[in-house]
Amino acid sequence: MQFFESVKLNRNRLSQNEEDLLTFIFEHKHELNSLTVRKISEANYTVPNSVIRLCKKLGFSGFTEFKDAYRHALSQQSTIMNMTSLDEQIIKTKQLINEDILQKVIDKIESADQILFFAVGLSRFAAESLHHRLRIVGKMSHTFVDPHIMKHSAKLVGPNDLTFTISVSGSTDTPLHATTIARAAGATTVSITGFSNNPLSKLTDYQFYGMTSETYIDGIDISERLSFHYLTNYILNEYVKKYHL
Repeated sequence: MQFFESVKLNRNRLSQNEEDLLTFIFEHKHELNSLTVRKISEANYTVPNSVIRLCKKLGFSGFTEFKDAYRHALSQQSTIMNMTSLDEQIIKTKQLINEDILQKVIDKIESADQILFFAVGLSRFAAESLHHRLRIVGKMSHTFVDPHIMKHSAKLVGPNDLTFTISVSGSTDTPLHATTIARAAGATTVSITGFSNNPLSKLTDYQFYGMTSETYIDGIDISERLSFHYLTNYILNEYVKKYHL
């Protein structure tokens, strides 16, 4: 079985601690040859058995097999975290979709009283696309331009509401703050971020990751967000198939 396919099929079995360990390994792929169970566990303030347990849950006999499979996967394709072609971004984004999380989010969309989208900058376009189509199928949905209104609206949500927060870095202040408020108010929270260990994905109930290539010109973010549009389309299409066809 391909490395990323095995990760995709088994990722829903991971605890939050194991998810953090996996993200750490992915973020340190350039140090893969020197990574050891002890180094990984010490860097994450956990015990070596946690790393072994992570590997076994993902379908490998241990860290050595996991490491060899990951090294082989990296040698067969462009590296995950660096700038990739648009086709590769979509392929890898699809590999990262956790089907169990997808189905749970689809069910939450159906049962939600209202759905709020928190996003700024270019990420707003992906949010607005899903927002408008959810309204077409009869869902109460909201997007925000003013950051103050975004944060104020987050205070008014309840346990039957759902929020989507979209951010490449997962650390943009306004949507991150709004998500924190909404979570405290009892709403179910979903994040769509770049593939990284980021504050937003750690905060939300459900996470989706898109392959992106962060690009800045004169400090202005022009990062490609095609994978975010792919994810919002994928979520909407699966929702419609389940509840409206």
